[in-house]
Amino acid sequence: MMRALSEPVPPAEGAQPGRRLRWLLLWLLLAFQLPALLLFGVAIWLAMDSEQAALGQRLMAQTVALSHRVNARAVTVQGALQRLAQQLPSDGQDLRDFQRAASALARDLDVDAIVLVRANGQTLAHAPLPTGGAEALRTVPPAFTEVARTGRADVVDATTWSEREGPVVGIGVPVARASGETLALQAVLELPRLTPLLEAGLLPAHWQAAIVDNAGRYLALTAGPLGPTGGPVKAALQERLAREAFGTFRSADIGDPPMTVSYWTAPATHWTAVVAVPARGFTLPAWRTVLTLGVPMGLVIAAGLAGAWLVRRRLTAALNGMRAATEAAEAGRRRGEQRLEGMLQAAPIATLLIDETHRVRSFNPAARALFGHAPEQILGRSLEPLFTPLSWRDCQEDIAAVLRGTVRGPDGVTSGHCVRLGGDVFPAEFSVAPIPRADGERLLSVTVRDVTEREEFQASLLAAHHEVQEVSQRFERMLLREMDARQEQIGRELHDAVGSAVAGVSMLLEAAAARRNDPALVGALLEKSREQVQVVAERLRQLSRGIVPAGSEAGALRQALEQYLLDAAALMGIECTLRTRGDFSDVGAESAGHVYRVVQEAVTNAVRHGQARRIAVHLARAGALCGLTVRDDGKGCDLSLVHPSHPGMGLKSMQARARALRGRLALRNRRSGGCEVVLRWSEPPEEL
Repeated sequence: MMRALSEPVPPAEGAQPGRRLRWLLLWLLLAFQLPALLLFGVAIWLAMDSEQAALGQRLMAQTVALSHRVNARAVTVQGALQRLAQQLPSDGQDLRDFQRAASALARDLDVDAIVLVRANGQTLAHAPLPTGGAEALRTVPPAFTEVARTGRADVVDATTWSEREGPVVGIGVPVARASGETLALQAVLELPRLTPLLEAGLLPAHWQAAIVDNAGRYLALTAGPLGPTGGPVKAALQERLAREAFGTFRSADIGDPPMTVSYWTAPATHWTAVVAVPARGFTLPAWRTVLTLGVPMGLVIAAGLAGAWLVRRRLTAALNGMRAATEAAEAGRRRGEQRLEGMLQAAPIATLLIDETHRVRSFNPAARALFGHAPEQILGRSLEPLFTPLSWRDCQEDIAAVLRGTVRGPDGVTSGHCVRLGGDVFPAEFSVAPIPRADGERLLSVTVRDVTEREEFQASLLAAHHEVQEVSQRFERMLLREMDARQEQIGRELHDAVGSAVAGVSMLLEAAAARRNDPALVGALLEKSREQVQVVAERLRQLSRGIVPAGSEAGALRQALEQYLLDAAALMGIECTLRTRGDFSDVGAESAGHVYRVVQEAVTNAVRHGQARRIAVHLARAGALCGLTVRDDGKGCDLSLVHPSHPGMGLKSMQARARALRGRLALRNRRSGGCEVVLRWSEPPEEL
């Protein structure tokens, strides 16, 4: 028809030009009126649909905002309860400070009470104290103990409590005690506490908001036809809540005005936010739009008659513009797909692109190297063969969650097992993410990471920990045996060296008492008794040096080593020398005790195991650096004894003392014969 406007019309025979023109204008008018009327109807339909869509989006936005407020309230209370749980004293301690902290927190959180209960229902704390006193402490709803039994943070739906007049809800967290018992710390709220979350003053007129618990009862409700607070929801809403977590539907229960209801379930509390608007609220704006469009549309129809000759030109330009825009959009889509494919191929982690039917559309070289499949073996096929049955079920749940717009788990990563080509099963972590597309097709990316090395490393760490525990226990048993042997040796020496001498002194004194009339003989006997007492004292002094180092006082290291080497030479019949270079007068008592014990152990080992006859001890110092060298002329030492797993008690003792000094201990054989023990350490500045 538009082409006919630009083409000449041949005149009909016997017809007057003016008459033909009038008929032509009449037909043109009729021809243009019909499209104008159709356009008017389409505009009205689009306007009504746009108004209803905008109102639906606004309704859902109000529902989501209410759900977020409910979720944030629960998360805030749970976080505060977890911080309060850290102040819980150990078993058997007084709970009054915890009670005061709980009372203060109840005021800050604007909750009615905070209670601490056992899994068996016994109440340990109640803040603030109930009006019924201690008797009320023993009465708590059974639902409040569910957190203690499951060990998971949760909310308690509306329930009755004899302490409160109306229904209450609870927000609780588990509290694990050192004894292994799990308690429940519950924040108790009466239903009116939830009413401010509705923000009724911000809702448009005739709109109604509500909060529904898991049992399908209203926890908070603005004025309207939905129902009473604490009562059950209508059957239509109950059926919707049982099937899905969010949505919008039209409710027309008998006896109630039709309403459009939107609902959204909060993830933390599993409570549902509900916002309802009367059905007429969707139609009145649309009719106002019809009246508003009526006048302009009439003008458009009139203007269309005058501007019909512009349609072809405008339509052609519009088509050309649409063609150019379509070509540009197609080119942009191709560039986006090429960029996505390039990013996929360059990704270092195994990544596969799948569609909503779980079929593989593309995968990168990292995925090919991980699973071993060629492109023709996996492209267009299901993702299922790459996972074990249990892990494939988890992967399907992740895919379903992403398609719903949610994420499973705290970080979206799931642990499981995957299967390589050939049947090799390996531990892995996988995650699913959506891939936006301009053409509206929904693609998903599945990334898989092989965690075999990490699990092997964790297993090796656990084995090393067990080995360290075993070595430590073996070392403690050896230490106890060595201590028992040392005590037995000291007992024998006291009995052999001191006991007989004391018995001799006793006999001399008895003889002197029996001959008290002979002064000369008494004097001789007393002189022999004195000599025996000196021998006993000297022997006790020698024994005490083996038990308590003579250098246990600060600044006495050099003198203690000199005295020890003199005593060792006399007792063991060997030659001992000490040479020092530097000042050791400011060495602390703890460091001096460790060095003294190292020298004592080195000398004992040289005589006992190496049959040494000459021992030389060198002690040197330069600033904070200190060194000790003990050399002997014995048979040498077995270097395998240095291995940490060897049961030698003396070497372990010297190594432990070197570590206490933050130094290093070395044991080696001398070329000229004998063994050499070298200790290097630094004196801390604060001890200098």
